[in-house]
Amino acid sequence: MDGLMETDGLNEKITSSVKWASITEIGAKLITPFTSMLLARLLTPDEFGVVATVTMVTSFADIFTDAGFQKYLIQKQFKNDKEFYENANVAFWTNLSISLLLWIIIVIFRNPIAEQVGNPGLGHVIAVSSVSLFLTAFSSIQMAIYKKKFDFKTLFLARIVGAFMPVVITVPMAFMGFGYWSIIWGTIATNLANAIILTIKSTWKPYLFYSFEILKRMFSFSMWTLMESILLWMTSYIGTFIIGKYLTSYYLGLYKNSISMVTSIMNIVAASTTSVLLSALSAIKDDKKQFDSVFYSFQQSVGLLLIPLGVGIFLFRDLATNILFGSQWSEASLFVGLYSLAQAFTILTGQYISLTFTANERPKLSVLSQILQLIELVALLLATVNKGFIYIVFARSIARVMFGVINLIIGKIYIGISPVKIVKNLMPPILGSLIMVPISIIGLLFGDTFIWQVILIVLCCISYGITILIIPQSRKIVLPLMNKMLNRCKRFAKK
Repeated sequence: MDGLMETDGLNEKITSSVKWASITEIGAKLITPFTSMLLARLLTPDEFGVVATVTMVTSFADIFTDAGFQKYLIQKQFKNDKEFYENANVAFWTNLSISLLLWIIIVIFRNPIAEQVGNPGLGHVIAVSSVSLFLTAFSSIQMAIYKKKFDFKTLFLARIVGAFMPVVITVPMAFMGFGYWSIIWGTIATNLANAIILTIKSTWKPYLFYSFEILKRMFSFSMWTLMESILLWMTSYIGTFIIGKYLTSYYLGLYKNSISMVTSIMNIVAASTTSVLLSALSAIKDDKKQFDSVFYSFQQSVGLLLIPLGVGIFLFRDLATNILFGSQWSEASLFVGLYSLAQAFTILTGQYISLTFTANERPKLSVLSQILQLIELVALLLATVNKGFIYIVFARSIARVMFGVINLIIGKIYIGISPVKIVKNLMPPILGSLIMVPISIIGLLFGDTFIWQVILIVLCCISYGITILIIPQSRKIVLPLMNKMLNRCKRFAKK
């Protein structure tokens, strides 16, 4: 396909894309906590509750706005730019039309919707917030084009500008007493900024073209992607619904905040690689040898970071919880630790293997995976919710691990993913992380002060690094990166 993807130089494109995607995620993750801390001191919990329920409605509507077309454009191989842009155009006008229809429905039924989500009398807030549907529909296709071209540098610009929007819009409005409206308008401003930046810098602009034949082909794939998105939404909110129904708001807070914080930390690594990996796998899906090579090398490299991160948070879970939440959240420490372990495993198996389903145009496999995950999650939570929060901690962590196990089985049967090879690839970081265990356990017997735990963490990092460099399998990955960084430092020092 001219101008879109060539296999020559793929590794260079992947490396550059990972760099910019990583910078994007790290930058956004560093900015967001500071604004959240400010807003927590300016807005009441009730106001955050209003925003949470509004977000639940708009996020569900947003699933239908995208309709799975973004994934279709990324993974589909087109003959030339003309065919690609025609498909992009059909996706754009379809998304925009669906957004208009959904917004009209939300406006008409805004008050009944508000009552159903527990905020009677605030239907107008949901209606105004739903304006974002138009903006996300507008930028969704542009994002697909940038990802298809591995242009994560432009996506970095849009994401960072969006991350700063709460600083210049939301926080000042909160200072002036606008309450939950400050977050609503801040979100709209962020989506507007994304749409403007991505459209201005894009080589493609929407034009008057539509084809129902193209729409039919797109929907045959996107129908299953849409079902997967709905199931993902259900998986994200079903735990909140069950915990909120059977336990107090205190435990609901422990549950939601623990998952959100661990996911945010892990996503600094995961989110910066998944988009790049999907684009790369979609481009080489017809070359099984290269496909497997890229998948396993990605998994192996990311595992060197994720596994020690998950194990480290578990070993020093009390310190991590105190730093992230404060001493009043101490009861969440076990959940933070266990969920970190589960999340590290699940990203490297469940999440990455899901990308192979999409890249190979097998969205039905993703739907099957989500259905099985939803069933086991609901079963585990319902079986433990009346026994106490500690049981929920183990149930939710086990459910997260099971998602990885489910995808390992499906990936083995339908895609040819080798669980044995995955385990072999991950053995170096697993062994390195196991060395950290006795250091932390024995060290904590002598004290648990902040300074002492920091010293233990440094010792764990050193022991892990030495282990990784001793093992040839991981040394061949790490040493080239170290040499590259040293050469850059030398060039910088000479300037």
